[in-house]
Amino acid sequence: MGLVRKKAPDQIPEEAAPERPSAETLRAQLDDPDPDCRREAALGLEGDEESVPHLLTRMMVETETNVRDAILTTLAAHDTETVAGSLGVHLASDDAALRTAVAEALATMPRSMPALLPSLLAAPDHDVRVMTAMVLADLNHPDTAAWLVQMISEDPHPNVVTAAIDALLPVAGPEHAAVLEEAVHRFPDDPFLRFTVQAALPRLTGTA
Repeated sequence: MGLVRKKAPDQIPEEAAPERPSAETLRAQLDDPDPDCRREAALGLEGDEESVPHLLTRMMVETETNVRDAILTTLAAHDTETVAGSLGVHLASDDAALRTAVAEALATMPRSMPALLPSLLAAPDHDVRVMTAMVLADLNHPDTAAWLVQMISEDPHPNVVTAAIDALLPVAGPEHAAVLEEAVHRFPDDPFLRFTVQAALPRLTGTA
């Protein structure tokens, strides 16, 4: 008796993966009323250089924190002077959350920050210079400590100098003790700056 081959069950076709939206579609979605849609569009445009101007334009008006973070993530990955310069203007924003988010993004852009730094250090608004110290605190660049020493030595505002000292201390060594002591002499009436330096000196000079 011959074997009867069983009929194979009908195979259920696998669901085709949804087609990735085009860059043009994603750019249009940057203005979508739904913030989740805008966030997905910003992340979806990662690596697309032609979309940088669109992302920078959206950055000027975006108010949703999670969308702004997505835009900044995508923009910072380009690490160009154009992007850094366009983001740098937000360090003067009245929106504290935006200033902090931009500072965090700039701190991940070691290739382009050196070109932007002179204008930030010369900004007439001392709050912008304070934010610049925050950027340098997290910037992975071989000249970061030298730039912070420059701020401590030259900036005329005690809040900026204190911010630069805070940023320098994690990497400071004995060679930085003199510049910190000089900062105290420059601003003898600033108790917080004095306390910050006096707390750090024993470790730096080996007298702790």
